[in-house]
Amino acid sequence: MGYVSVTIVYPFRILADAFSSSINKLPDFYVSNQVESLVELWESVEETDLILVDADLLKQSCFRDIRKIMASFPGVHIIVIGIVSAPEVLIMKGCAGYIDLHRGFDEALHLITRVGRGATGGILSSSKSSSESTLDTLSQRESQTLKLIWDGMTNKEICDFLGVKQQTVSSYVNRLCEKLGVESRNGIFLLSHRLRDKTL
Repeated sequence: MGYVSVTIVYPFRILADAFSSSINKLPDFYVSNQVESLVELWESVEETDLILVDADLLKQSCFRDIRKIMASFPGVHIIVIGIVSAPEVLIMKGCAGYIDLHRGFDEALHLITRVGRGATGGILSSSKSSSESTLDTLSQRESQTLKLIWDGMTNKEICDFLGVKQQTVSSYVNRLCEKLGVESRNGIFLLSHRLRDKTL
């Protein structure tokens, strides 16, 4: 097996340097690029095997840049680092792994090593599912709207059921998308298999 080329896309130098130093000590791994933004990634990186990218940078595009990264670097493995409400959405979008900032550094390096060697990645999140903790922050109306979406109602049906304007329901749906880290109602619905039996 050849060397695994790693690119780190992270705006905070101290954490990026810590990852870089540790990855460079791993057998068959080296950090070939360290950039602070996705713009720098597009402009200065030609090829790489594995990309560690900051979740907050991806949130700026509602995670649409994941597709752009995959198109720009065919065959690349993407690991997202940060705090994400629904990390399973990242895996559904094609990311190889997710590292919650509350996890230990050794665990993060283990996941990076596994992914770099072609094994299944996965989600390293805090002990309480971040998706579940996000549910705790929803307003009563957001929780009701979420349950009704999971029940298959359209925005118009939710509007009639709750007795509010359709614009209000659209606002609830937009806030749910933002809080759950998904792009659309479909993304909300896809989360239902994992979260349906929670306290809603």
